[in-house]
Amino acid sequence: MNTGVPALSVFVAVLATAVPLGLPADATFIPPLIVMTMIFCWRALPGTVFPSYLALLLGLLTDILSGGPLGFWAMMALIAANAGGRAPSPADAQDRYRLWLFWAGVAAAIGVLAWLLGSLYVVRLIDAWPIAFGVCVSILLFPVVLRGVVWIKRGRLKAGLYRGLT
Repeated sequence: MNTGVPALSVFVAVLATAVPLGLPADATFIPPLIVMTMIFCWRALPGTVFPSYLALLLGLLTDILSGGPLGFWAMMALIAANAGGRAPSPADAQDRYRLWLFWAGVAAAIGVLAWLLGSLYVVRLIDAWPIAFGVCVSILLFPVVLRGVVWIKRGRLKAGLYRGLT
């Protein structure tokens, strides 16, 4: 698979982060963290080409569209991409659960780093609740995002969705 399909799907998700969804302030970190989940999933799937520099550029676009500090989501996207490249491949059910647990650790690390960098940016400790809420939602939605990424890669949903990913 070439880089076009993964990049286009993440690009659409990045554009969706710029749409005013009317989310409460506590939920503002959910859309960008779903983008990070997509980047992680694309990198974890075997046979998928999604270079780290592309994740960095899409993270930078997320920064521009969200109006946040330049490089904030770009760094988070790079972390998600590199972690996805080192994650276990979701070949069977047990590997999917291991991948989900791996994402939970990566998401928690991204959340802590986001909180620390956000606090450093405004030179005071910021409220961690919106970030923690976004991290929890991204962990809970991980199976849905993985299923969607696999569906995009294969072009269809079927019963043996995770079989034959290699």
